[in-house]
Amino acid sequence: MSQPSSQDSFLTELDQSRSNSSRDVSQRNLCCCEECDAIYQKVKLGRGERAYCCCCGAELYRQVKSFNTLLALVITALIIFIVANSFPIVSVELNGNVSQTTLLGAALMMFHIDRAFVGVLILITTFIVPLTDLLLLAYIFASVSVFKTRPKYLIPALRIIYVFRTWGMVEVFLIGVLVTLVKLVGMVVVIPGIALWAFAILSLLLVYIASVKVQDIWDEVDRCQP
Repeated sequence: MSQPSSQDSFLTELDQSRSNSSRDVSQRNLCCCEECDAIYQKVKLGRGERAYCCCCGAELYRQVKSFNTLLALVITALIIFIVANSFPIVSVELNGNVSQTTLLGAALMMFHIDRAFVGVLILITTFIVPLTDLLLLAYIFASVSVFKTRPKYLIPALRIIYVFRTWGMVEVFLIGVLVTLVKLVGMVVVIPGIALWAFAILSLLLVYIASVKVQDIWDEVDRCQP
């Protein structure tokens, strides 16, 4: 029996590497529906287009806006977040006495009246989670669009963003404040503060930013930084 030549061995290794490469490329072009687990082959989308699942109608992926645009939105949201937490949310006047507080002041007040659990929830859902989410997104977008490098801690950052988005409730907090103010209007003089308007704008920005799925961010990073 003849021994395989070195040329045959080289061709065999080349064929194996080509098959592995094609398998990696094909897997990269696949996407899975998060609702029904259906598998699809990705197609190139135009600006503003979205791909939907044929089985359940859920959104699969979309054409993500440029990271420069998303970075500008995140930085704007961070600035408004600072404003919203630096000024009073609302001022209440009763018999000449004026009372006002910030978001952090309201959370600390919960600790003073033995409502520590409520205070912790306010801090987590309206301060820690949104701030962490915005900072991590700024880190990812700035690394790719400004510094032209793949984020070193991309995987843990995206995992934290994915988990934290469930707990971000700035818009719920805003609705709760508005409902409370409507009930108080007939009893006291209510003066909306700068922070209330800032929270309204911040809620809109957070909803828009959260509409960009984590998987779409991951795909865009892979496309920009192969």
